[in-house]
Amino acid sequence: MRAFFFKTIAVLGIVLLIDIIVGVVSDMVFLNLSDKISQIGTISQTLLRKKSDVVILGASGAKYQYNCKILSDSLNLEVQNTGVKGMRAVYFDVVLQSYLERCVPQMVVIDVIGELDAGLGLFPRVKPFYGINKPVTEYYDRESDWQQKMKLKSSLYRYNETLDLLVRHVFNDKNLTNGFAVKTTSTGRIDTVVVSQFCPDSIQLRHLNNVVNLCHHHHIQMVMVLSPRRVHNRAGEQWFTDYCKENGIVLINELHVPVYYERDDVFFDESHLNGTGADIFSARIASYLKAILINKE
Repeated sequence: MRAFFFKTIAVLGIVLLIDIIVGVVSDMVFLNLSDKISQIGTISQTLLRKKSDVVILGASGAKYQYNCKILSDSLNLEVQNTGVKGMRAVYFDVVLQSYLERCVPQMVVIDVIGELDAGLGLFPRVKPFYGINKPVTEYYDRESDWQQKMKLKSSLYRYNETLDLLVRHVFNDKNLTNGFAVKTTSTGRIDTVVVSQFCPDSIQLRHLNNVVNLCHHHHIQMVMVLSPRRVHNRAGEQWFTDYCKENGIVLINELHVPVYYERDDVFFDESHLNGTGADIFSARIASYLKAILINKE
């Protein structure tokens, strides 16, 4: 029995030592990730380093459709695309809080609809930044039960799903486009589907409301965009129209603009534009944003 006790203590000690080593090494890795067009690279730079005059918030609809060069050239401002595939409004909330620790942007642009779906999406990908990034740490401390909080103290737990992200990061290209990535192919003509079901998740809506409140508090011009897609959600479109009116937010609705639907070479799939479409879209959005900034002056 005594031998078993000492063996158990020895094993626990080895696990603890490994956990500490993993934590020290991983913290160094994530604190020093290079600026690349990879998921973990975008998350790292967004949470820890980036500053800009205009911040684009969103999921894949933002990442693949907002060409920062076109926007920057038109606005004569630094534009950063923070879009990450599969994210929800909780990520936008954490991103904006992180930005505000470093700078106050002039404008925040949010690409919306699916980002208010239930669930966390890929938000757990920010878990490695617990203890490194203040808004991420505060989120998990606030939302986690005691068991989750205990797990988060373990580096092995926080970093247990990051190896594949880091490997892909190594082979990704440098971020020379301020977070924008291009979908290069075209599916040709895609039929438009109309649906009428939309129910925003209460948790995601709470985070969206916090983004709105932060923008109002810091006098940041906020813009929401319904970007073109082949699935038209009438209920969602109406909900966002009403939400923007109630909260004094500028809404840019590109869902029904003919230029996207009269051509066969602008959509990558039913929800995303390809590079050609993104350039058309970005030029149109840039003109709207420029007019909004001029009117604000």
